[in-house]
Amino acid sequence: MFYTGGKIVENFGADPENVFIAIFCIMFGAQQLGSSSAFGPDMGKAKGAAVRIFELIDNPSSIDAIKIDEDKEKVRIPNVEEVKGKVEFKNVWFRYPTRKEDFVMKGLNITINPNEQVALVGESGCGKSTFVNLLMRFYDVDDG
Repeated sequence: MFYTGGKIVENFGADPENVFIAIFCIMFGAQQLGSSSAFGPDMGKAKGAAVRIFELIDNPSSIDAIKIDEDKEKVRIPNVEEVKGKVEFKNVWFRYPTRKEDFVMKGLNITINPNEQVALVGESGCGKSTFVNLLMRFYDVDDG
């Protein structure tokens, strides 16, 4: 490469400084291109993951507290002003969508009145977080 650069300077009268700047640019560019090609598989995986994430985001949820259905199949609160703050679970059965064979809650009955404090206590896996997730409507119950 340096030989060719020297011949260009000798035969065409090019400025030696510019020729060698061009040679170094080509060398460093080729070096960086070789280094960046190692990231190609990772970039492909990242693109695939992003596509899956956006598909999940765009997927309509069966639980939508804002959008009012045309067919009225979802339960809505008619007058939010009339909400008293009483929480009641009557014979609630629930299983996670990824584990259809195992019920996490079987016939749960609990009433929490307004201004009442409740503590959820129990060993790991007994349903404390599931209760809160159901209360926040992250999931819908199977029955009850």
